[in-house]
Amino acid sequence: MIQHTTGWAQQILPASNPKALRDELIQLAGLILNADSSEGLPLVSISIKNTSKGTLTDDAGYFSMVVKKTDTIVFSFIGYHTLEYTLPANTKGIKHTVMLAMKEDEVYLNAAVIRSYPTPEDFNYYFVKANISDAYYTASTNNLRKRTLENIANGMTMDGIESQRYAMQQQAYKYYYNGQLPPNRIFDPLAWGQFYKAVKRGDYKKK
Repeated sequence: MIQHTTGWAQQILPASNPKALRDELIQLAGLILNADSSEGLPLVSISIKNTSKGTLTDDAGYFSMVVKKTDTIVFSFIGYHTLEYTLPANTKGIKHTVMLAMKEDEVYLNAAVIRSYPTPEDFNYYFVKANISDAYYTASTNNLRKRTLENIANGMTMDGIESQRYAMQQQAYKYYYNGQLPPNRIFDPLAWGQFYKAVKRGDYKKK
């Protein structure tokens, strides 16, 4: 499914000088490929830098969206290097097509040799007798601290599937209440329950 951002263009056109604004807009379409296999990458997250506007590629890696000629477009996908694309300065017309290849982000780890023990008792014995250096023990303790895990979780972005699910939920919510005012969640007991849990966890404390 291709999601267009034409609605955004329609929202910003009513300005003091709509003709000048139209000249800044362009329909950007293209194909995002895997650099190794030349196959289209589905559900690549595409966003306009420093904004909340964006879309996703379809099952074949194709996308289409409205952007300004001065925008920088960011392409991100879990397991691949993030790409940034800026339209050429001499871009003319109202349409522009691109074909970009994303490279996999490979992480090489040291080889690990796994050996099994004959019985659980043998494993417990050697596990207790294992000589773990203080440096490794301190590093593992720091990595498993609640604050460290929270910082890692807060810095994680949505992958393609999560982005699509969020976009679909927003569309379904909009269509469900089309032509009427959405309900005020101040009277929603489930929302209050989530709020109380967030306060109890300390989500609203200053960090």
